[in-house]
Amino acid sequence: MSSRVLVDTERRPAVLLAALGAAGLAAVLLAAGAVVPVVEGAEPGFAAAPLLIVLAVLPVAVAGAFAARGRPAVAAGALVAVAVLAPGRAVLDLQFLVDPSVAVRPELYLAKDLLLHPVAAGLWLLLAGHVATAVAGLLAFRATRGAEQDGGDETAGWRQRWLLVVVVAAVVAAIGLLMAPFGSTDVYLLARNAFEGPAVALTGYLLIACALPLFAALAVTSGNGGFARGGLLGLGIGVVTLAVPSLVAGVVLDAADLGAGPIVALAGAAGLLAVAGTRPAGEPDAGPEADEAAEARVPGRSRLLAATGVLAVVTAAAACLGATTAQLTTNGALPAPESPARWVLLVAGLLVGALGLAMFVPGVARVFRPALSVAWAGVLLAGTAVLDTAITATGVAGTLETGPGVLWTWLAMVAAAITACCSVVAGIVEREDDEGYDREGGETGLAGVNMLTPLAAAGVLAVAAFGTPVIVAPDYEAAGLWSAFGTPSWGLLAATLTVLGAVVLAPRSRPAPAVALLGGAACLLGLHAATLPLSSGDIEGATAGIGVWLALAGIVALIIAAVIAAVGSRRDVA
Repeated sequence: MSSRVLVDTERRPAVLLAALGAAGLAAVLLAAGAVVPVVEGAEPGFAAAPLLIVLAVLPVAVAGAFAARGRPAVAAGALVAVAVLAPGRAVLDLQFLVDPSVAVRPELYLAKDLLLHPVAAGLWLLLAGHVATAVAGLLAFRATRGAEQDGGDETAGWRQRWLLVVVVAAVVAAIGLLMAPFGSTDVYLLARNAFEGPAVALTGYLLIACALPLFAALAVTSGNGGFARGGLLGLGIGVVTLAVPSLVAGVVLDAADLGAGPIVALAGAAGLLAVAGTRPAGEPDAGPEADEAAEARVPGRSRLLAATGVLAVVTAAAACLGATTAQLTTNGALPAPESPARWVLLVAGLLVGALGLAMFVPGVARVFRPALSVAWAGVLLAGTAVLDTAITATGVAGTLETGPGVLWTWLAMVAAAITACCSVVAGIVEREDDEGYDREGGETGLAGVNMLTPLAAAGVLAVAAFGTPVIVAPDYEAAGLWSAFGTPSWGLLAATLTVLGAVVLAPRSRPAPAVALLGGAACLLGLHAATLPLSSGDIEGATAGIGVWLALAGIVALIIAAVIAAVGSRRDVA
């Protein structure tokens, strides 16, 4: 054993102890934030301080118990998992700083009027607690580096058995947190789901929803049984911390009713905790040897591809349901309008689903993964256009209400973002493996600079295509990037940035991934151009706008660049 490994072995317990200390400080700060008011001159809706104190102390208590029993990997995994949720929770609390009157957090503050009250010290204590939680997670992860793998290949069967289960459980928990926390008859307590609430709170919930399945997949495929169990345990505790206050509020508040959201979230948390209770066959017993086996590693490529495939299929299913179920319901005699973009969402979902299924085919997955890293933005491109119809219609017509299609569309967009994150992580692992192959004497050729000209043209055309309308009709104004900015514009912006990212990365990639990246970008532009035939039937007098021709020109430029990359690859082989 090298001297560096010996030093790391000696330092790991101290680093884990520092992580537990930071977690203890976080618990104190969060508990104090539960007692001190977060808004001046206001009170919580019920006496939630004892409950919030228990929930604040629970993560560090569990981690400390496992560390005391000689299970540092489990303790570290729990601290890292809780830290992964800390950024979303911090953003969620920032809603008190922006506008506390629309914050649906009766355990901390129940509005009695619509005045903008200044924040109090409690908010800063909560934010400091989230920062300390993140620091504890970073220290805990540092404590798992530089040791031997926990369980080795003996945990492979455990990983394969529970990977899909934990991802589904995490997605269920995320769905529950995005749903309405409870029902309410109080005009000052608008119990809406995350997508109908304020933008800051929505951002926090989306960060949490994205982190749950992504970290669950990474933990289970980490190759470390103890860290995986601790990670799932920490995620379950994190979901409980978020869901239980809403559950209690629905029970104890006179103006509130018990909602399905916290129950669904706790069901997902129960699944995570149940898998955390299982034990991989190769996980070492407690004792000194457990400290030597506390390394958390980035999961292998095949496991990440499988997780990406599962998430892509979930995205496709949600997108198809969002496109085929009603976005609006009505109590009147006239039928509810349908979104013209629903068929675009269906095609985008099928595209992501097809690429996701390819992730399960050895040899094919590596070819199509870069395309999936780009094509996911098509769900955002179409989903925001679908939601725009519901947002506009419910805002002007009192007889219309959102239907199930709105929820499925939101979930598809969240799942698409999670899929992209997992695909990018798989790409990073793939690149590291390729660099290792290069050091052993393998091929080192990149796609090169020969395609810079068509790529530059493709980038300019993509910006112009997404910024100009593809449909022109009387009494119809399409959303754009620099004019008529609306809900669909966010999808256009996401697609534009994704295509530009592919254009920038392609020359720095190997030929095969470069071709796949450019193919995914071409699919995005093609989906944008296909809005004309797919949506024109619902728009009277619809004709092709300039965006169609710009998108087609961009596709041609991307194809030329892909051909240059492919031809250069053949020359290198020859």
